[in-house]
This record gives sequence, structure tokens and C-alpha cells, in this order.
Amino acid sequence: MRIYLLLFLSALLLPHCLGGDALKLIMEAPEWEEECGGPLSLYDNGGTKTVVTKDENEMKVRVDKVKFEGNCCFTLHSLKRGRGRTYYLLRRGEHSAEEIGWSRVRS
Repeated sequence: MRIYLLLFLSALLLPHCLGGDALKLIMEAPEWEEECGGPLSLYDNGGTKTVVTKDENEMKVRVDKVKFEGNCCFTLHSLKRGRGRTYYLLRRGEHSAEEIGWSRVRS
């Protein structure tokens, strides 16, 4: 309990000790200037490539790996219309089915 109180008080006092600009840096997030987008390539066990560039509410692909080349985060879902298990693609590059946790992508 003491450590939480210490962290809370530190968070309150740190911006004051560093000056007014420190609080501004902590509270303001940079604006995103690019439009979200970019291709998402789904590869099945046979090497067949399916490219997705927009939201797909209903699809049925068994993936071996996914290659993300976009500039935003995308999600994969195990069921139609964004339901079921969710995997967040937060970094560019390849993501294996083992990494994702399942192989059937439905949306």
C-alpha cells in the first residue's frame, strides 16, 4: 500500500518540480499525421496469399503466417464480425499462427 501511495505522490509532484512544460509533455499526445492503412497479407499452409486492405467482417482463411506492412494497428478475430478471440497487430512484419494463438481467421 505504501508503494502505491509513494508512486501516486511522485506522479503528482514530478511535473511541478520539473516546471509547467513537463506536465504539457506528459498530458499531450502527438498527432497522427498519416492516414491509417496498408496491406495485411494472410498466408495459408499452401503458400496462397490473401491481401486485406480494409475491414472484413466475414472471411474464412486458415493462416500459417500473417505479414503486416501497414502504419496502424489492426486486429484479427477468430469469429465473424469482430467476435471471438482477438490478436492485435501492433508491429510491422510477420506474425506466425503460433504467435497469434489460432489459425482460422474469420474477420
